[in-house]
Amino acid sequence: MKHLHFTQSVEALRGGGLGKAAIDLHKAFLSVGTDSFFVSTKEGTNQHEIPSSLIGSRSGPQKCFYSPDIKERSSTWGEEMDVFHGHGFYVYPNWVLGGEARKRSKMLIYHPHGFLEPWILNRSKMPKAIAHTLFENKNFAYAQLWRALTDKEANQIRDCGVKAPIVVAANGVHLNEYDKQPESGLCPEKKKKRILFLARIHPKKGLKILLEIWPDIQKQFGDWEIIVAGPDEGGHRTELEQLSESKGLTDSVKFIGTVSGDSKLAWLKSSDLFILPSYSEGFSVAVLEAMTCGKPVLITSGCNFPEVSAENAGWICEAEHSSLSKALVNALSLPEEELSAMGECGRALVEKKYTWTKIAETIIDAANEQRT
Repeated sequence: MKHLHFTQSVEALRGGGLGKAAIDLHKAFLSVGTDSFFVSTKEGTNQHEIPSSLIGSRSGPQKCFYSPDIKERSSTWGEEMDVFHGHGFYVYPNWVLGGEARKRSKMLIYHPHGFLEPWILNRSKMPKAIAHTLFENKNFAYAQLWRALTDKEANQIRDCGVKAPIVVAANGVHLNEYDKQPESGLCPEKKKKRILFLARIHPKKGLKILLEIWPDIQKQFGDWEIIVAGPDEGGHRTELEQLSESKGLTDSVKFIGTVSGDSKLAWLKSSDLFILPSYSEGFSVAVLEAMTCGKPVLITSGCNFPEVSAENAGWICEAEHSSLSKALVNALSLPEEELSAMGECGRALVEKKYTWTKIAETIIDAANEQRT
């Protein structure tokens, strides 16, 4: 069978971890010997090296993610491909490629990637309603299989009235990408213990809460600092930097911008604790990356990863001041040996359940079962 994966963008600022997760799943399909092709859009030069792919240039309104390149090839893919995988909703690739799957009676698998989280559903309601009227209602009704990242997301899919089968398969990692040793000098020598935030700088990520509680915590734990890594979205970084300056945190909170490749790996390996105080996540690849590097993690319930607590890989709190403060104090109070032991628990969990190869095989088996 020939599989085609499509999503809105390969750029972090145009979809967060959605593009990376779709790319990684496509690569995992290839790694297990499954014929797979990847389709997405870009603005400017594509920085990703993606085998068997077409990354079309965008034109028109940004939020539509329209690409003439995709339009030109869509009918050919409709003839050639057997299974279409839609990662995310509401954009032009879903319109044209979902339409091709329906028109030619090809299998359509939908991957929501957190798009059904209440926090997300309450944003941009009018454009989403228009998209549903134009094409998503048809795609939702037609999709023969849905892939949920978590049991919680499976319930959210059912709440939309979906009757089709659902396979639960989280995002994953390629272990070999994190086991190598990055070159020296890619991040500054440590002077303090590091708390690493690695994600888009967006209001939903909860960074404002972290910075608001940090002054009191930093007084008690002066040998720790916060590293904020990730692309700015909508000018939110400026707002947070101003907040940090107003609270006198510039010596203990460092904004380092977007990091990727070996540079990102260097920052992950140099950290002592990973934090994601997010209001809403589908299933964060960044959390998995930190765990793969053997780091304990502090996340919120909105990250939808209860195993972090169950497997003693870190802490789970709520995205509000008192809960985050209590969890952070607990984490920073532990000796290094206990933090390291929790990091090892996280690594073991990733090896057991969250490698892309295992996840790809689960989804492929589910697709084959629906086609028989």
